Amino acid sequence: MVSLVQAPSMPPTLPQKSLKRDASHLSSPAPESSQSKKLRVAFDDRVDVRIMDDWTAKPLDLVKDEVRSALEGHLRPAADKDDGAYEQLRMVFISAAPSRSHDNGAVSSYTEAPSTALLKKYLVALSGRVSDLKACGKLVHAVLDVNWLGRDDAFVALYVRFLGTLGSAVPGFLRTVLDRIVGHFVEVSSSLGRIPNEPYVPRQQMVARLHNALRYLLRLIPSANSALAESLRGQFPNHRTASRQGYIAFVKNSLKTIEYAPELKAEIQTLITERLVKIDVEVQEELDDLEDEVDEHRVLGLSGLSEAKEDADDSDDDSDADSDSSSEISMTPEENHLRALRDTVAKLDSVLDLLFSHYTPTFASGKMYEVNDAFEHLISQFSTFVLPTYRSRHTQFLVFHFAQMSQAYAERFAGVLLRLATGRSSASNGSLSAAAYLASFIARGARVNKTLIRSIFTRLGNHLDTLRRNYESACQGPNLSRYGTFYAIAQAMLYIFCFRWRDVIMTPDDADVEDYDIFEEGEPEWLPGIKECLTQAIYSKLNPLKVCAPAIVHQFGAIANHLRFMYVIPLLETNKRLRLSSFRSLAAPASRDMGAARRENTLSHQSGEAHHQLDAFFPFDPYQLPKSKKWLEGDYRVWKGVPGMQDDDDDEEDDSSDDEDEEEDEFGDIGDDPEYESE
Repeated sequence: MVSLVQAPSMPPTLPQKSLKRDASHLSSPAPESSQSKKLRVAFDDRVDVRIMDDWTAKPLDLVKDEVRSALEGHLRPAADKDDGAYEQLRMVFISAAPSRSHDNGAVSSYTEAPSTALLKKYLVALSGRVSDLKACGKLVHAVLDVNWLGRDDAFVALYVRFLGTLGSAVPGFLRTVLDRIVGHFVEVSSSLGRIPNEPYVPRQQMVARLHNALRYLLRLIPSANSALAESLRGQFPNHRTASRQGYIAFVKNSLKTIEYAPELKAEIQTLITERLVKIDVEVQEELDDLEDEVDEHRVLGLSGLSEAKEDADDSDDDSDADSDSSSEISMTPEENHLRALRDTVAKLDSVLDLLFSHYTPTFASGKMYEVNDAFEHLISQFSTFVLPTYRSRHTQFLVFHFAQMSQAYAERFAGVLLRLATGRSSASNGSLSAAAYLASFIARGARVNKTLIRSIFTRLGNHLDTLRRNYESACQGPNLSRYGTFYAIAQAMLYIFCFRWRDVIMTPDDADVEDYDIFEEGEPEWLPGIKECLTQAIYSKLNPLKVCAPAIVHQFGAIANHLRFMYVIPLLETNKRLRLSSFRSLAAPASRDMGAARRENTLSHQSGEAHHQLDAFFPFDPYQLPKSKKWLEGDYRVWKGVPGMQDDDDDEEDDSSDDEDEEEDEFGDIGDDPEYESE
């Protein structure tokens, strides 16, 4: 390599041979010549030429002079600006990037990338002139594009220090620096660790270097915390376009930053949950559009999903686990759509698994301040993102699981839902859904104790009675749009009764009810006031059994009749002759329930007469995601039939041998059973 240095104007005291070569070699390589042919040169006494065997041998002082000259030339006034040396300096760093091409299309003129040792010298030189880089955006971007992850430890340390110096001295570049680092959260290609003439660096080590760099910057620069939060939000991948590996890797790396940036814990957890809910809703909408239930089961992974290639950070294989071009060629558009949907479900499943893994150590630590803080944050996320979203199906199981870690948390979660469902703003957005969430939590939570069940059931009954007395005098017939809150509370009580009737039977010493003892002592003694409350509500002009979801009404009627709690079969027969649409235009909506009127489309997604009835929306119904469902073992109460009562379509005693899960799934999907649609 040849380096040109301007000699002093004073003539040398001794004769000195100098060489001056044509500068055309800077734009294109010279043609190959035979070994016997000597290099033709021109001589110039003003130029001192030193022949170097390797770029590494270039002295640091010389590199500093080059950098100084390049920056000074670039920073001169427009009339005197000289960017020749500046562009050559940029090319040094462009040559060290994973790709030789730059954003403006320029390509490095070097036949070989500079060595790590030479790059260190350029970094040292730039570090000494960081304040000059404010107006050198293209050069800074070239430096930030350098492949630093795959070089030796000394270079990495120097590079990270340079990033810190740059971010501190020129705050305008801090976000760009963080974006470059966070951009690797999606993928760290194993090829970055295979730089020629450099020791191989495995992927895991490169990922660790990313986090070490962030840790250093956050410790050095006070404003880096907020900038990193913005960068994570801005760089968060689109679940429709990102690969499964890349999406999961980004979430995993984002969660890892909490270890050294606890100040960002709430923001990072919230960001991930917010994006997760969007995926959850999208998946549910897609599943609702599937014509075949078998397709839904295939999409949700009951036929099996490969997890072997999800952990991109743990492997040095760059093959994309999501690509299978050979099979895509032969797929129909419908099959490709189903495959893409299955891939989205896999992302949803894996991110939920990561979140369960993320929160579990905190709850297991026993540090009550941290545990309480984590639980309150889960409730906040639930209230902000999940509760107002009617179609969420899986994200809510995070709070479902951790609320059952103690009775105090179960009471706290149930209390939040109860206040939303029965408070003064009970007709506002989210509150009607809160009644469904509360009913589903009480019904399905395996670790919810009898005391809480009875307390919630009693308080719901009291509120239902209050609403009945407020509405009944002016009521001319059942009307979902006018009395939505009343029907939501009534349906919640019916659903809880179907699952928890054993817990609302009073026994001596408050002992658990055994199925074989139900009729031994004669008429069961029910929780005080409940039977009267439900009877008055059901036989009122509000007629909740006509408006509540037919599947739940049918099940409640059968159980209540069998247990001698209430006999409603004649009322159900009468209701078949009622048309809810005839009551709709009788009067303007009641002022107190205007919110319910505005949310009628949320309360019911049916058409025709069923549009005037509530959906059977109970959000803690069966959880089917294959990878993350392991976290819910022991949390979930499956449907348990009533002793001595058989379903209408049971023809054989042998049917009772069906496994419990099938019974549970059947009740969980009861709202979609066409047998129970309104006539």
